[in-house]
Amino acid sequence: MVDQPRPPVKRTLAAVIGASAAALLISLTSSQEGVSLTPYSDSLANDLQTVCFGETNVPMHAYTLPQCKDMLGNSLAGYAEAVRDATPGFDSLTDGQKVAAVDMAYNAGVANYKASTLREMYAGKKFPSACEQFLRWRFINHGKTDCAVPANRCGGIYTRRLLERSACLGEPK
Repeated sequence: MVDQPRPPVKRTLAAVIGASAAALLISLTSSQEGVSLTPYSDSLANDLQTVCFGETNVPMHAYTLPQCKDMLGNSLAGYAEAVRDATPGFDSLTDGQKVAAVDMAYNAGVANYKASTLREMYAGKKFPSACEQFLRWRFINHGKTDCAVPANRCGGIYTRRLLERSACLGEPK
């Protein structure tokens, strides 16, 4: 998680994107973030202090798994609202398209999502081409390291982009 788009959210994730999309999003995001009940330095994010399912904007101390799950749902609701606000026609998207966009924004940051060709293509309903944009977000270190290359040891980023692309395209897991 890179940036928190807004203060604590009043609406639930299900209220923002629908119950089935919320369940899919929590499943995808939690499977890709992993969970740490104690804070750690995220080496792929310039040693940013991180806890639970990738939280960076919370007090850094130990949490219980139920606390981490609640925190993830609340965080994703905020990201979903930010993506929804930035994407004309968001409510008419498929569940998979919503899940893919929100997960990408959670991982890469709302500002990056807002400035992306991906968002422009989503807004223009240019599917399935928009879904292919997820694979462009496989680089780290300011675009110098391609996570699709196994030797670069950041394959989790590429795997996540493949999952987002598949969700966007409506492909089964």
